[in-house]
Amino acid sequence: MKQVVISSLALSLLGACASTPQQPAAPKPFELTIAHINDHHSHLAPSELTFDWAGQAWQVEAGGFPRMTAMIDQIRQNNQNVLTLHAGDAITGSVFFKRLGSAADARFMNDTCFDAFTIGNHEFDTGDVGLKTFLDQLGTTRCNTVKLSANIEPEIGVSPLTPQTATDSFQPYTIIQRNGQSLGLVGLTIAQRTMQTSHPDKTTRLTDELAAAQRSVAALQAQGIEKIILLTHVQYQNDIDFAGKLPGVDVIIGGDSHTLLGDFSAFGIDADGAYPTQVTNAEGDPVCIAHAYKYSQVVGELHVTFDGDRVASCSGRPHYVIGSDVQPKAGAVTTVQPVLDALDQSGVFTRIEPDTQQQAWLDTYQQQIDAFANEVLAKVPQRICTQPIGTPRRAECGQQQSSGLQRLIAESFLAAAPDADFAIQNGDGSRGDIEPGTFTVGDAYKLLPYGNTLMTIEISGSELKQVLEEALNFAVTGDDNIGAYPYGANIQYSINLQQGFGDRISDIKVWDDEQQTWKAVRPRDTYRVVTNSYIAGGQSGYKTFLTLSDRGRAHNTGIDYAQAFADYVRQFDQLKRPTQFATQEFVPVKE
Repeated sequence: MKQVVISSLALSLLGACASTPQQPAAPKPFELTIAHINDHHSHLAPSELTFDWAGQAWQVEAGGFPRMTAMIDQIRQNNQNVLTLHAGDAITGSVFFKRLGSAADARFMNDTCFDAFTIGNHEFDTGDVGLKTFLDQLGTTRCNTVKLSANIEPEIGVSPLTPQTATDSFQPYTIIQRNGQSLGLVGLTIAQRTMQTSHPDKTTRLTDELAAAQRSVAALQAQGIEKIILLTHVQYQNDIDFAGKLPGVDVIIGGDSHTLLGDFSAFGIDADGAYPTQVTNAEGDPVCIAHAYKYSQVVGELHVTFDGDRVASCSGRPHYVIGSDVQPKAGAVTTVQPVLDALDQSGVFTRIEPDTQQQAWLDTYQQQIDAFANEVLAKVPQRICTQPIGTPRRAECGQQQSSGLQRLIAESFLAAAPDADFAIQNGDGSRGDIEPGTFTVGDAYKLLPYGNTLMTIEISGSELKQVLEEALNFAVTGDDNIGAYPYGANIQYSINLQQGFGDRISDIKVWDDEQQTWKAVRPRDTYRVVTNSYIAGGQSGYKTFLTLSDRGRAHNTGIDYAQAFADYVRQFDQLKRPTQFATQEFVPVKE
């Protein structure tokens, strides 16, 4: 009887199982936090931020790598499943890099500890060998930073980046684990901009970014990875465009365009979009896009919730990291508490103290830099403007000639290479204006921040005309190319934009020092031009310069272009060259 009872019970249970099959438990949502920066450009020290609030201008110390690190540490402490990313252009752009190379940036980055880093265009400013040095410095046994780019292709066995295989120094994508979840990260580097504004070796190619992304996404999906993040250095608008063309992409953390996202309108600061920016991918699924401005000012905090392998939601905020010593720009205010409250409640500013260890390092480095950078070279009575031809005249520049600053820089090239007949400088070859007041060595290096040296090139009159035609054509045919416009010293020429390519430049003349007069350039005569290594390498449309370099007619002087400018300003009253701008713009310092 007992046996029958058990059998009946078993049959009953089997029948119940058959009629009500168990459903698999729904996967729990996966929450990921991404702390990210981009384009810090060797700006290790903080700077002064001016903002408007309640009808008044205020100033506060902002940014600096130690303050960013403190913010990232706080994000890690307050969240689980944190990924820390850097979207490129870590090096070049400040006097720290000029004097210390990439070692200081790598030291700070290793201490912060980024899970992944995408190579930016300015990482190539000192060639493949300079990038190799930096990538070797980046990462420690404690912090294994993965270096990424899916569309950089150095020649294997030729470039120091790839002595044996394509992944010796970096890789196209990686897979990172968080709480049992596999996350695929793909790196992208802006191709044309890198070739035009930096110095990858001639045998190093940068391929189409979108095609490279498609290959890497497909490779990840073939391995069953469906949570996919692009870590890009291709500019904000390209991120938006690429998102709509790619399947499977969930998140894009980007850089290169120095894009500020978030609502800063209450403080008189314009931003470029919402943080995060939400679009859809090629399959119609959500994609979350985030950028974090520039120069060690902002840390992005992005929260992404996945429902399975699909983004269910994303949120977050930028942290524009600042100190607490907020002061009015002018005038006296009895209390600053209301503005402090406004900053704290803004959702975009965060008051935070710098990381103590990194601040100690920075103080030591700053002492080395200050001794070099604080030398006063000259007094500047009035602003000297970068005023590109073809752009609206800025009121603060008054009636100055178009981009007198570039002509001044060209004059300094001639002073450093006195055997040259004339100099050419591209319109966007410097950063910002020269402000009234004292002008220091540090200011010269901020004005000319990248890794360029002076090059002299032997050139015929007909080749010179071709160079000028190329540069002018590049300047007038693209939306963002006006900076290619050629400015010069000891050279003058006429332009007629009503003509077609090849016929726009005429009446080219070069100054003859011996006879103290202008002389027409003759097609078959040979001249020597001094320029910066950027356009000497064919960038910004100066293709014939590159051709002449390839033919052995170029010589790298090894003179840093910022140092040449500093030396020129230091002895400005001793220079007697004719000029196309007012020489009184610099007043020598009197002992």
